[in-house]
Amino acid sequence: MTKVVGTLRSTETQESEGSGDNITEARQAAIAALNLDGFELQQVNTVTSKATGETTIKAHARSTATKPHEASGANYSAALQAYFASIPEGWQSQNLREVE
Repeated sequence: MTKVVGTLRSTETQESEGSGDNITEARQAAIAALNLDGFELQQVNTVTSKATGETTIKAHARSTATKPHEASGANYSAALQAYFASIPEGWQSQNLREVE
């Protein structure tokens, strides 16, 4: 019997927009609109910017949640297939390895 173990990471994301009289205010508003408890800021992009300075910015954050995951099979191929087939929706595999 072969066992593979790995770590699953959540694919949950958050997105927000913030507007302000300038880029700094818009960025602060967009980030403040995110709940960063258990999330990390990934990207901040300008959506619109007017000549007067008014700006809208979009911020993206990704979950930092992880959990262990494992599966067994008659051989490595079967264990690997069972491992990937049992990953719940909304999660992705990281750091997969075979253990004996």
